[in-house]
Amino acid sequence: MRTAVKRRPMTDQPFSDGVQFGMHTMSRERVTQLARDLLEAMTRTKAVTLLKDREVVRQAIAHALADELKREEEREEAVRRRISAMRKKPAQSSREYEELFRKLMEEEYLREGLDT
Repeated sequence: MRTAVKRRPMTDQPFSDGVQFGMHTMSRERVTQLARDLLEAMTRTKAVTLLKDREVVRQAIAHALADELKREEEREEAVRRRISAMRKKPAQSSREYEELFRKLMEEEYLREGLDT
């Protein structure tokens, strides 16, 4: 028996054709498969008891994954904007650019209260 799920407004839908993640797009199918895999791994352990229908939990996991991928893209875009606003910017494919990008990403994570 399936449980009714309250749908999000269209503007908050995590999937249209896929989730943009950095330079890569993760397809809806891939996010759904990851959600299935996570749910399967969680239910194999006795430490997890599902309080909702499996499908509801899978959908919640898929939405959480998509939301996090979207936030990651927003963080990366903020870092790119910060680098492009610098007077002396490193060449985009250089080691210096990569190190600066990594350092600024860590700052973004800390700003959001996330550990790197």
